Amino acid sequence: MYIAVFAAQVIGGAIALAVFSSIHMNNRTKGFVSLAIIILGMIYSVFQGFTLSQTMGIGMTFIYLFLFAVTYFIQRRKKESGIIS
Repeated sequence: MYIAVFAAQVIGGAIALAVFSSIHMNNRTKGFVSLAIIILGMIYSVFQGFTLSQTMGIGMTFIYLFLFAVTYFIQRRKKESGIIS
């Protein structure tokens, strides 16, 4: 059961952060608003994971931290190459 939930978190989180990257490239303000909504949704998801079990909550936290780090480095590389102003 844990593997299916973790896989869903990875897929959903990756799609949400890809949408953020796309919006952020076009309009920074709308990008940050979408990021705030995504973060609130992820926090809610982590709290729900902790109500199921501590392992689930910790696993979700690590998944989201990894996805945020990947998104940050991709955005930074795009900014350095001049794709994002």
